[in-house]
Amino acid sequence: MSVLACDIGGTRIKLGVVDRGRLLAEAIIPAESDRGLAQALPRMVVALENLCREAGIEPGDCAALAMGFPALVDSKAGRVLDEYGKYADAPELDLNAWAREQFGLRLAIDNDARVALLGEWRFGAGQGSENLAMITLGTGIGTAVITEGRLLRGPHFQAGNLCSHFIVNPGGEPCFCGSRGCV
Repeated sequence: MSVLACDIGGTRIKLGVVDRGRLLAEAIIPAESDRGLAQALPRMVVALENLCREAGIEPGDCAALAMGFPALVDSKAGRVLDEYGKYADAPELDLNAWAREQFGLRLAIDNDARVALLGEWRFGAGQGSENLAMITLGTGIGTAVITEGRLLRGPHFQAGNLCSHFIVNPGGEPCFCGSRGCV
């Protein structure tokens, strides 16, 4: 069954209709993350509806709306917990309600690196692996780990975050964390 897929990045938002690991239609829209996530949601709705038409399906016929978000996410409650300098309004948004109201779908959301790792584990280079780690490189750096066939999340949704925020240039640009030169 098809899924509406959203990869929320700091620079771009990648959207798609995916069916059993096969991409049926895709689009990329500017993120404008400094303006918040709420401003991007209506643009995402339009793009996803267009992708569904292109793929020849109705949004409501999909199994879920899956979202990878570049920060700390409570995947059980379906909430963004922290925004790490991107989409400052995200922790206040009820994305579960948004997915139901706009598409009649349940929301499956997790940290973007975990979502990428799950995709590789299920449909890509990591198929058949019991232990797998991934580093994602984009506007930021993310990491995720599967060990003994289980995705690490931990009780506070931080497990598997191996090194995604550290100083590489002490005299570098200011970071939202208060340090300088962070990755």
